[in-house]
Amino acid sequence: MSLELDKSGNSLRESFFSLQFHTDVARLLDVEHRRLVYHVYRVPLALKYTRFVIPKKSQGYRTILAPSSPLKIIQRKLAQVLKEVYKPKPSAHGFISGRSIVSNASSHTRKRCVLNLDLKDFFPSINYGRVRGMFMGIPYKRPPKVATLLAAICCAENQLPQGAPTSPTVSNMICAKLDSQLQALAQEYKCFYTRYADDITFSTNLLTFPDAIVRVVAEGDARQVAVGGQLRGIIEGNGFEINEAKVRLQERGGRQEVTGLTTNKIPNVRRRLVRQIRAMLYAWWKFGLDKAQAEFLARYDKKHRLPSKESPVFSLCSRAS
Repeated sequence: MSLELDKSGNSLRESFFSLQFHTDVARLLDVEHRRLVYHVYRVPLALKYTRFVIPKKSQGYRTILAPSSPLKIIQRKLAQVLKEVYKPKPSAHGFISGRSIVSNASSHTRKRCVLNLDLKDFFPSINYGRVRGMFMGIPYKRPPKVATLLAAICCAENQLPQGAPTSPTVSNMICAKLDSQLQALAQEYKCFYTRYADDITFSTNLLTFPDAIVRVVAEGDARQVAVGGQLRGIIEGNGFEINEAKVRLQERGGRQEVTGLTTNKIPNVRRRLVRQIRAMLYAWWKFGLDKAQAEFLARYDKKHRLPSKESPVFSLCSRAS
């Protein structure tokens, strides 16, 4: 079984829209039909995926389902096809070539008000039925048997598994309607909208956001930020739930942040990160590379990684530069 497909983008796209039978899917993914069926349907779930948890940035844990090597190769090749098939909406910036947290944040620089909200349990909320229906619906319109097989390749335990190569692009395909509707809502009220995975951002240069998008309710000396009815209706109508704990309204005069970058003037990193980099460069110059790395790992390396990922090695970074 080859590790990746050697066809061009147009060829992959044409082949996808010609799929009629399971054997066509196997041919497209360059895998024997019997092996495809075996790895997707016959191998027990416990052998197809390795389950582990990693801490979230805020609180709680994120469950990761990492596919076994044979299934991962199949998913990688299907992901290669889906990236050619999916036409990104202008407002989508996550998991898309040529777009990033920088392009996402750029739409919200120098704005009077910025609204951030997260979709709760983003990948787990996209279940097998939604994925199968998406492959059968417009614009993909694949036959039910093909859609069933494609959804089975992409899903585990009735959800998109975090850790599968197909999940990022499939989530964007699922969110195409959501992106179109939220973009229309933003334009209706003279606002700007972007989405990076489960991270949704609206911004405006109006004095305040319209009530359709967000309302601020005074409760004594405090104020409560409530997502507007139209915005909430579109999100819930697309099968998602708002994480109420992560709704943030940021106004001019305070620090405004979008996908980890400050946007008050230009997309930029926090000053704290700049200070950390300066400290590491000084430690490198003063004490040498090994001691600089030791200090970094002890004081600053707080990122939660997959078990297969190692902490950064300064010597490799210096050779790459």
